[in-house]
Amino acid sequence: MVKKAFAIFLSLIILSSLICACQTEQAQDDTPTKNTTNTTQTVPQWKTAYLNFLEQEKNEHLTYALVYIDNDYIPELYLSGNCEAVGDSVCTYKDGAVVEQQLNRIGGGWYIERSGNIINQNGNMGHINTHVYKLEGSTFQLTFQAALTERVEVLDDDNYVLHYEYSVAEESVSEDEYNAAVNAAFDFENAVRLNENEVGYDLIVQQIMEHN
Repeated sequence: MVKKAFAIFLSLIILSSLICACQTEQAQDDTPTKNTTNTTQTVPQWKTAYLNFLEQEKNEHLTYALVYIDNDYIPELYLSGNCEAVGDSVCTYKDGAVVEQQLNRIGGGWYIERSGNIINQNGNMGHINTHVYKLEGSTFQLTFQAALTERVEVLDDDNYVLHYEYSVAEESVSEDEYNAAVNAAFDFENAVRLNENEVGYDLIVQQIMEHN
């Protein structure tokens, strides 16, 4: 009788052990597994800086483009407003920060790829300003400026004559001197418009994230 009771007790212990083992195995199967082959991808600081800047400057009147003004691997960021109140600007990432250069008016920006050279030339009501910048390090240095002004002279018979005044570096020059100086300051033949490949907010975010 004792032997029979002992055998039953031993059988219960074995059965209990098997049930616990099955439950443990089932719990392990239900636990999500980690893919040890995947590693956390670190987002470069310039991308994070641009994305934060875009979030702060987000505006339904803006479009955007990645441009390659200087010769490093990080693109510049162009912001193009569709009205004067919003304006245009071009940004670069240097030394852990986004550096922004405002441009006069809208749609008047050109650059020469990977040369550092930008020209901002646009006008309004008979006045054209020309500014050439050189992106060096973390600064946009003004390297050239010129202006053309149209002046109307009304004659006694109610006719009028147009006069043009030209200046380079705020000094009066002739038309030929003005044209020669502007053409010498910037290589228009090899220039690209800043807004040539502009896109909306969602696409510029995607382009930044997918940039190699």
